[in-house]
Amino acid sequence: MERLTFRLLGFPEFRMNGRRVELALRKAAALLIFLAEADRPVARETAATLLWPEADEETARARLRRTLYKIRVAFRRELVAASGTSLSLHPAVSVEIDSKAFEYACDRGPLETATNTYTSDFLAGFSLPDCQEFEEWTFFRREALRSRLTHALERLIETQVTAGEARTAVVHATRLVGLDPLSESAHRHLIRANLAAGDRAAAERQLEACARRLRDELGVPPDPATVALLQEPSKATETPRTRYVEVEGIHLAYQTVGNGPPDIVLVPGFVSHVERIWEDSRCRSWIAAVSRIGRLILF
Repeated sequence: MERLTFRLLGFPEFRMNGRRVELALRKAAALLIFLAEADRPVARETAATLLWPEADEETARARLRRTLYKIRVAFRRELVAASGTSLSLHPAVSVEIDSKAFEYACDRGPLETATNTYTSDFLAGFSLPDCQEFEEWTFFRREALRSRLTHALERLIETQVTAGEARTAVVHATRLVGLDPLSESAHRHLIRANLAAGDRAAAERQLEACARRLRDELGVPPDPATVALLQEPSKATETPRTRYVEVEGIHLAYQTVGNGPPDIVLVPGFVSHVERIWEDSRCRSWIAAVSRIGRLILF
């Protein structure tokens, strides 16, 4: 089966069996994109009205026929299955669409595959200024995909921080802030990721950048919840004081993290060190998670 590949995250690109196909006519590209995204037959009238809104019905249908011919010439095969009333991509062609692959990865994972697939916004740099309905359809599709990317990044950041992969979480949180620099939620994700990575200075700089942008562009201060991330002592990133005790000739070094009840005692292996354990970001994240349940005792 022949394979047609759509790259729609970014400026559109079409490949037939790996060979790039150039479509000089933008409305031909727009028609293919609309059919691929619809994933079902589209009425001829709908396609004609979408692409030639100012033309009368007869003229729009004639232009649609010419556009279908130009698509057939460019791809050297019948790519669109056309009936008297509807259009769809030919069922004999296997179709791959990166925007659909992105959504599938968001639904079924892994999330890192989804965020890697999203290389740019939907149809970035592509427009049909004389086709308002197509422009509106593109806008809403683009915003829906950006929203899915935001949610995927948020879930990925939380998963990575919990798993002790705070440095990687910082990278994804930085991208999240770049998507919407006025989103305090995004800034909070980056502040938390930096704290989990043990970089309080970076977290403080991020809070300052957030406050400055909100002040300069919206004339408002940051939410108290954002400021509180750095005002409250960080159980996850600040090593507690080590204490020492002797019990029946046994000398113990111990730390407590969090507040009970209950008391949770971490029983170490044969070799352990209550201060070295904080040097591993994964251990820091685990300690932070457990200490939210009760008072964690390391010895």
